Amino acid sequence: MLRFIFVLFVSLLFSCQQEKTPTPNEIKETLKSIVVGETYAYMEKDYQKWASYWDHSADVLRLDVSKAGFAQTKGWDKNGENLETFFKENPEPITSTFVNSNYLIFFDVNLAWVAFDQAWTGQSGEKTVAKATVTLVKNANDWKIISYTAIQYEAEDRNVDTLERE
Repeated sequence: MLRFIFVLFVSLLFSCQQEKTPTPNEIKETLKSIVVGETYAYMEKDYQKWASYWDHSADVLRLDVSKAGFAQTKGWDKNGENLETFFKENPEPITSTFVNSNYLIFFDVNLAWVAFDQAWTGQSGEKTVAKATVTLVKNANDWKIISYTAIQYEAEDRNVDTLERE
């Protein structure tokens, strides 16, 4: 009987232990890894992997501004479908390299906002730079991207820094 009570006590003790709450720095590193991982999945043209970083609701919003123009899409059905088609029609991985820097991260329990600078270097050495922001929501303890904005600009233009992060 004493053994039974001891086993019951030990079982109860282990079942009551709380999960470790991540520190603010751990959360920031997780958010950075999501942003970088999503970009790598995009470069690899791996649709399933890329889609795993995203929320799949009608609230998803993507905005891109570049020399080529302005594009905005709302809803996972348009964003996911457009990228799946793009990956199928252009299956070659992107061979450029990129560096994210100058992060500005805010988060709460279920919402996070990540702003950063992104510099790309193509195989021929051409460089492009952008300011990007990603909004994430927490779904079942996993962070998912719900909004992505990237605005390309000329690297020489020093008046772009509207967030005073440089």
